[in-house]
Formats: sequence, structure tokens, C-alpha cells
Amino acid sequence: MLNAVLLSFFFGMPAIVAVATARNLTFPPARALMFWGGCVAVILAAMVILPLLACDGSLMTGYPTCLGSAALGEAVTGTLPLQVLAGKIYILAGIPLAIFAHGANYLLRRRAGPA
Repeated sequence: MLNAVLLSFFFGMPAIVAVATARNLTFPPARALMFWGGCVAVILAAMVILPLLACDGSLMTGYPTCLGSAALGEAVTGTLPLQVLAGKIYILAGIPLAIFAHGANYLLRRRAGPA
């Protein structure tokens, strides 16, 4: 159980940090990309994390029981391809978009001072 909690923390925390730190970006399009992309990332991470914490089993083998119910376990196992897709999108699109947003903010932000 501790492994599942630690995995869910380290998997989901970057999405929460993206939403929380978006207001610190000075370039408005980068700020919007980080905030709304972070909101989508939170939803995608939750799709992977919640079954991990509430069910017995794993993402690769399926979930035989969830919260003590075999019927709920079958329903969650039926959504396994969607969970795998959510994890792939979260990893493969979220990280490059965050790097792009920070790079755009660094390169294109308005510089304060005399013109």
C-alpha cells in the first residue's frame, strides 16, 4: 500500500504544481498554457491514480476488486485502455508542454525597465 501511495504522489504532484505555479509566469500565453494544461494533467493523473489507490491489482494486470466489490473492479478493469492512454498522454504531452511554456516565458516575457 505504501508503494501505491508513493507512486501516486510522485505521479500526480507535477500536475498540481503546474497549476499552482502558473500564476508566477509573466508571459500571458505561457501562463494560460501552464494553467489549463495543468488542469487537464490533474484530470489525467486522477484517472490513473484513483484506481491505483482504491483497487487491488495494477494497471498492467487489471483490478479484480475495488473497494471490496468485484462488480466495481470489473467496471474499472473495463476502463483500463482509457487509463493507459491517460497515463501516456500525461507523460508524453504534459512534460513537453510544461518545458515549452517555461521556455516561452523565459524568451518572450516583457522586460521591465527603460526602453
